[in-house]
Amino acid sequence: MRKINLVRRFGMPALLWHVVAFLFMLPVTAPAQAQSTEPAVQAIAAFDDATHDYALMHRRLERQIGPIQLGTPVTEINRIIRELAAAIRAERADARQGDLFTPALAHLLRARINDALLEHRYTADDVRAAGRVDGVEYDRVGLQVNGTFPWLLAAAMFPCVIEALPPLPPELQYRIVGDDLVLIDIHASLIVDILPHALIDLTAREARLLGSMR
Repeated sequence: MRKINLVRRFGMPALLWHVVAFLFMLPVTAPAQAQSTEPAVQAIAAFDDATHDYALMHRRLERQIGPIQLGTPVTEINRIIRELAAAIRAERADARQGDLFTPALAHLLRARINDALLEHRYTADDVRAAGRVDGVEYDRVGLQVNGTFPWLLAAAMFPCVIEALPPLPPELQYRIVGDDLVLIDIHASLIVDILPHALIDLTAREARLLGSMR
């Protein structure tokens, strides 16, 4: 009965306009937030899928070559590492930088690393200093996808940075070399992907503020 009265009062077109106007006045914050986080969720999901697929490939090849076990002689370990790396390179002959650290993911990881360091009162320079090896000219270190990772440069990762990054299968680990985040196959000593400029330098104002908080 009330509906009929509204139609009689405003007419059907006018009633529809009132309904539309009411709908536009409803809050849109939640859908907007969902849309803003959706690309990040998709980027991380794609990375998880890619690392999972890589791990399956790694395990298949490792079964064919033979795993490294406790007590395996050093010469045999070196042979397994070389053969596994060669087999993975053959499977990923077209691998390029950014295949796993996609452009959509790269921005997110840089922000996560920066936020983790700020939250724990570290700077990018703290990370560089902790990982620096005397005598190494980092500007001349030529890391590349499918190349051998030089374990001399494998400084321990800051726990807060590891926690900020997506989890990995056991065959893979992160390392920061200079300013770059490197994804490594630890069994094959192989560089799987590289995220350049993963460390974001703080502004002078931010650095002073951080220093006063320490």
